[in-house]
Amino acid sequence: MTINDIEINEITFGDERKLYNLYKKAYRNSKVDFDTGEVANLEIDWDAHDLAIGMALELAIKNPDEILKDMSHPEIDKLGQQILIEYLRLNEKSKKTSGL
Repeated sequence: MTINDIEINEITFGDERKLYNLYKKAYRNSKVDFDTGEVANLEIDWDAHDLAIGMALELAIKNPDEILKDMSHPEIDKLGQQILIEYLRLNEKSKKTSGL
């Protein structure tokens, strides 16, 4: 798989679950109605969110020092978010496939 012309590693189901569990911690204080999916009070733990982004980047890129050296940190965060969305199957393609 590639994102922004960068080759992204495939991950195991086990790594996907670890990443998902870390990502969920970023939203643990939010109020969500799980029947409707409505979020009444969104509270993001940015430290947990950034750890999930960092884990996604570590899993995804074989030589991050070389590949990311010319990117700014906001650009790296954006790439990490795109990778995270792909790994956790939160993208539109995955939603259509699963019927959500």
